[in-house]
Amino acid sequence: MPDMNPRAWHRKASKPVSIWMAVFILAGLAHPFIPDGNWLLIHIFTLGILGNSILLWSQNLTERFLGQRLDDDARPAQLTRTYLFNAGTVAVLIGQVARWFWLTWIGALVVGVMVAWHAVVLAGQVKSAKRSNAGVLGFVASACCLPVGALFGATVAAGLPGQWHGAVRQAHMFVNVGGFGGFAAMGALSILFPAMWRTRGHNRVGLALMLAGVGVAVAAAGSLARLSWLAGVGTVVILAGWVWLYQGFVANALTVFREPRGRVTYPGLSALFAVGWLIGGLAWFAVLLFGGTGDAPVLPLLLGFAAQLLIGTMSYLMPTTMGGGPTAVKAGLAELDRGAYLRVGLFNAALLAWLIVGNSYARIVLSFVAFGVLVAFIPLLTRAVKAQVAVIKASRRP
Repeated sequence: MPDMNPRAWHRKASKPVSIWMAVFILAGLAHPFIPDGNWLLIHIFTLGILGNSILLWSQNLTERFLGQRLDDDARPAQLTRTYLFNAGTVAVLIGQVARWFWLTWIGALVVGVMVAWHAVVLAGQVKSAKRSNAGVLGFVASACCLPVGALFGATVAAGLPGQWHGAVRQAHMFVNVGGFGGFAAMGALSILFPAMWRTRGHNRVGLALMLAGVGVAVAAAGSLARLSWLAGVGTVVILAGWVWLYQGFVANALTVFREPRGRVTYPGLSALFAVGWLIGGLAWFAVLLFGGTGDAPVLPLLLGFAAQLLIGTMSYLMPTTMGGGPTAVKAGLAELDRGAYLRVGLFNAALLAWLIVGNSYARIVLSFVAFGVLVAFIPLLTRAVKAQVAVIKASRRP
């Protein structure tokens, strides 16, 4: 059997995220010359980067939150799910760009089946665990959403007549962004947010998940029924779940700001602003839906929320997962925390200006600034790994 110690399997399972990040950067530079370039960028991020990250970290955090490590003999199956999920993702992307919709359908089927398998594994861990954690239910709910969202997405890709195209696409967005991404974020942040800020958390995630679950179902149903007002109601219910959870986050942050002591970090600030973007984006989308028209605010939801939150949480999780003792973890976190205020402020200001400014040249510059801040994570991660390994090696010397 191959080496499946915790570091070995985690390194193998996380490799696709790094590869997709590189693909995303290359596609971003070339997307004006690629058919469906914007669609391609969105789905490289949502399936390639975000999808792989959720599969990896929902498993990792489920084990942490439940205090129940997965058996080593289950790791090969976990890697199989990861590799097949990525094969399905590649098929979806190639099928869409080449207009081979049969390949898109096959890819969506593989993606959906792999994530459904992942949901079964997580549910089994919850059932057998000796202790409970409401946040883990968010990971299970998240994994249950993507198969449905993949089905909607494949249907949209094949083409639908009249208003059905927009209706199914909107349902696809609610299930994937509000469900797959949203539930996973709720589950993770219920524990990680207070950990990032080094303060006590608030037990709010159970009600937040219930509200968001009802909201996603209602919003998706309203979209499919082509009832904008009903989709708006669902959006408001999702928003209520996030506002309820966010109140606890803000209370945590305010406590720390009164006595910082080095606890205001890039991961914590990123999470705080990311959820703020989600709440603002959902509120604006609800207004548009009640008005009977309007597309989903892609930039606030995908860049402001999902991308910012992903980079922020990875900046916290990578060093803590790598381990090596408190001194080593501190060294890794310090590297990923470099320029925290500048990076968070510059990214959020650039994104806000990008949304407001009408000049196309200014928007291009602002987009490069926003993406540049996010991409800075890659060299900083390299520095963090080197710093952490150096401390670990030094501690092992006689």
